[in-house]
Amino acid sequence: MSIDRRDLHALLDRVPEGDLPVIRKLLPAVAIEFDVAPVAAEGELTDAAARDIEAAEAYFDKGGSGISHEEILREFGLG
Repeated sequence: MSIDRRDLHALLDRVPEGDLPVIRKLLPAVAIEFDVAPVAAEGELTDAAARDIEAAEAYFDKGGSGISHEEILREFGLG
């Protein structure tokens, strides 16, 4: 499927005015380039990524809490 910026602008023009704040919050997430789990080689996490994952798992193993689904929905005006 081929898509260009004109197609995206046309879709954005169809978004109801009341939903624009939600779209405004979502667009940066897809527009920013970042690696959430960078790879050193095909299918292998970098040492830093592996340490980050281990730290996150340890946090939750020790009773740390994350963000609830309901809280995320509220943040985006959906709940």
